[in-house]
Amino acid sequence: MPMEIHCSPEVSSEYLDEVWEILRDKEFLSLCQYCHHQRSNRLLHSLNVSYISWKIAKRLGCDEGAAARAGLLHDFCPYDFSEETPTGERQVFYHPKAAAENSSQHFEISRKEREAILTHMFPLGPVPTNREGWIISFADKICAVMEVCNVAIALARHNRVVVVSAAI
Repeated sequence: MPMEIHCSPEVSSEYLDEVWEILRDKEFLSLCQYCHHQRSNRLLHSLNVSYISWKIAKRLGCDEGAAARAGLLHDFCPYDFSEETPTGERQVFYHPKAAAENSSQHFEISRKEREAILTHMFPLGPVPTNREGWIISFADKICAVMEVCNVAIALARHNRVVVVSAAI
């Protein structure tokens, strides 16, 4: 079933300009079908990581576009994380590589964005190689903790972003 995203006026248009291409992609939107951190779905988690990363990068004078895009794509793995990986690796090590590969196949991403996606699981994975990678790793941890504690933050609050079935 085709899905689309509706954003409230509270969501920065400057942020949306950075990520709109990704938010229109039907395979990316399919992430809403996968549970993430027990009480969320992978799409909403990725949106929150992206938005928080964008805000932090903007505040610190980093590449906020790269932070927003890589944050959105850091878990771009349209499959169930509870299933065994094709390589037999643990999901924690496998999914950053799968997300980087999926992102490269579906979108034009920069080397900086790819590196940030590949290193977002630090300290369980590789050390981030750029500031945006550090930001995404940090934002990912914040969002994961809030989701496990069932606390709505960023775009998950007050229906700032809603995924709906698209009219055909």
